Amino acid sequence: MEIITDIEVVTGLNTVATIGSFDGVHKGHVAMINEARSIAQQRGLSFTVITFAQHPRLLFKKVDKPFLLTSFKEKMALLSNCGVERCVLLPFDKAMATLSAREFMEQVLCKKLGVKVLAVGYDHRFGCPKHNESFLDYVRYGKEVGIDVVRMHPYSANGENISSSAVRRMLDVGDVVSVNRLLGRNYSVCGNVVHGEAIGRSIGFPTANIALCEPMQMLPLDGVYECAVEINGERYVGVMNIGHKPTLGADERTVEVFIINFSGDIYDCNVRVQFVRRLREEIRFASLEELRRQIEKDVSDVLKNNNMVL
Repeated sequence: MEIITDIEVVTGLNTVATIGSFDGVHKGHVAMINEARSIAQQRGLSFTVITFAQHPRLLFKKVDKPFLLTSFKEKMALLSNCGVERCVLLPFDKAMATLSAREFMEQVLCKKLGVKVLAVGYDHRFGCPKHNESFLDYVRYGKEVGIDVVRMHPYSANGENISSSAVRRMLDVGDVVSVNRLLGRNYSVCGNVVHGEAIGRSIGFPTANIALCEPMQMLPLDGVYECAVEINGERYVGVMNIGHKPTLGADERTVEVFIINFSGDIYDCNVRVQFVRRLREEIRFASLEELRRQIEKDVSDVLKNNNMVL
């Protein structure tokens, strides 16, 4: 995938473009990309996805908790996997944010990028917010500056329009099965294995403590999850705990995984963890022995689900 980072040196692309944050690159995004690409093929034009190196919310809003669904690196990989051949990364800053929708269309999309057709999502908004501005306004601005603005169809599953907001709502309640259905893949996080307190090792279940590579990426609701772990190209299954480990009274929220049928030193290794399903909520046990017995049950549940033995 060609990635354009400097729009000042771009010559007119003569292209159909769609624009958005594309956080999560969920099924709705994929459908939108495919529809916009089809429009480009019908009109004999190239196709371009326009997005941002940094999510706009990080620049303008006080963010008090993680909200991203993908890291920037993963988003780029997912867009490439969708068959996107060209991606423009806008240098989104306060100056660009002050542009009205019409100014943005004329100065950036038309004059700098050579956009001939702008395919927008059914509920997409861009440019400095303006009261009651609508899709019909975008169409009018487009006619004035030489861009044909078309609206794409919403993509839904079980009657619900798929959106990044819907994915976040499901993560908030720990419903990773529904999250995975909306994404079209398992939700995942990437991180480095760091040293912990080795409590798991003392009760026979050594865990890998994960420090996320993207600290602003969302984790699902605290609890215990079945997961898949990718280590150096190999895939394992595991049991993941997210939370404050109430039995031990941890102060900080931690992410740790017991990787089934794995042994080896992976400290400082980069791993990817995919969420499969939620097993249970976090529980405060009266003793480490009770905790050990519960982990045994969790592991047995995961092994049974994967037709495996320990």
